[in-house]
Amino acid sequence: MIDFRYHLVSIVSIFMALAVGIVLGAGPLKEDIGNTLTSEVKNLRADKASLRSELDAAEKGTAARDEFTSASNRSLLAERLKDTTVTLVVLPGADPNLVKSTQGTLASAGAVVGSTISVQDNWVDPEKAAFRATLGQQLASQVGVPIDQTGSDVVDAVLARSVLAKAGSTAAGAASALEALRTGDLIRYTPDNVKVASIAVVVAGAVTGSDAAAREDRATGLSHLAGALDEAGAGAILVAPSVSPSATNTTSVVTTSRDDSDQSKVLSTVDDAELPMGQASMVFGLLEQEAGKSGQYGLASDATAAFPQLATK
Repeated sequence: MIDFRYHLVSIVSIFMALAVGIVLGAGPLKEDIGNTLTSEVKNLRADKASLRSELDAAEKGTAARDEFTSASNRSLLAERLKDTTVTLVVLPGADPNLVKSTQGTLASAGAVVGSTISVQDNWVDPEKAAFRATLGQQLASQVGVPIDQTGSDVVDAVLARSVLAKAGSTAAGAASALEALRTGDLIRYTPDNVKVASIAVVVAGAVTGSDAAAREDRATGLSHLAGALDEAGAGAILVAPSVSPSATNTTSVVTTSRDDSDQSKVLSTVDDAELPMGQASMVFGLLEQEAGKSGQYGLASDATAAFPQLATK
């Protein structure tokens, strides 16, 4: 049975061990411990300085390459999209700076933006699903969309048929269909007189929120809209800025599209569109679409290549 003497001996042993440690640390081992700690601190500081130098060099190199690519794009992309009319579709959450740079790149490449369609949050709001389905069924006949489709597929096709056409002319009811979509607070667009386009650029941003399932549903809905636009005309390309590896509570529309094995065979994507290289990939990706080809481009792990072939038109 453990008695008071056992506890007393244990406590004394502990204090003796502490005392011995203090004596050794302050005496014979003091110099060794101090030298070791000093050496470790020096090594850590040297490692930090080395890593900082490497990071600075990498950032300087990246900035120089982006600057060179931007300068090269002025001649590389010039007139590549001459005589091409493009519909620019801006999805919810898209970066306004990316939209602006995309408009500038399309103009520099000689393209005409027939319309800019800004898709509203209501397009993928689950509480508006019944409204979208009903409105889509009501508008389907105006633009030649089969009414045997269900859910959001109908309204996706209505918008796509209203702004794009493979043969070069929209359906007679396109203007009234667009106005109905705008009245329903599903889209905004400029100009009021939308010019028919043959191909589309879809600018996406990350879908955010704490509910992963809800994010996935929204990203899937936006991805399906991009697919409908691809089908309605001569093709489409879905572009988005790079996603930070440390980003949380975000879902990429581009990744969602690439995960769809059927859609990824026909719809092109660019995951680094904020970079000059990504802007060039957008232009050459459009040329591929016009030629009946597609690809998944950028720096993300699910891209099939960093950029498209630099083909001539």
